[in-house]
Amino acid sequence: MQRTSMIVLSIILSVVLILLLAVLVRIYIIPVLNIGYSQTSNQDTFLIASQSPDGKYNLEAYRTEPGATVDFSIRVYIIDGNKKNMIYDAYHEYDAKIVWIDNSTVSINGKTLDISRGEKYDWRRNDRG
Repeated sequence: MQRTSMIVLSIILSVVLILLLAVLVRIYIIPVLNIGYSQTSNQDTFLIASQSPDGKYNLEAYRTEPGATVDFSIRVYIIDGNKKNMIYDAYHEYDAKIVWIDNSTVSINGKTLDISRGEKYDWRRNDRG
């Protein structure tokens, strides 16, 4: 009888511990992991379009509208027909300022990219890739 009680108590304590760990993961860990995902699954608001001086490159800038718990971000895409290729993704930014330096080099919010070389900016890597 005493051994059975100990087994039942051990099972109950194990279940309680598992539930507490699940709550901990849900409250503290999942929100941190969702920041990157939340930046990919939000509505984008069109801000501005810009064309290179020679007309070869067309850019469109958008602001994500993530909601109350995640800050805004800016995304800039090269538009090629019906295809959009993201070249700039910056977190904690609200507006987009696009300045063409020459026919293939552009400054987006102070970050310079050479589009002809395929340069991109991604805040998650905090560099050009």
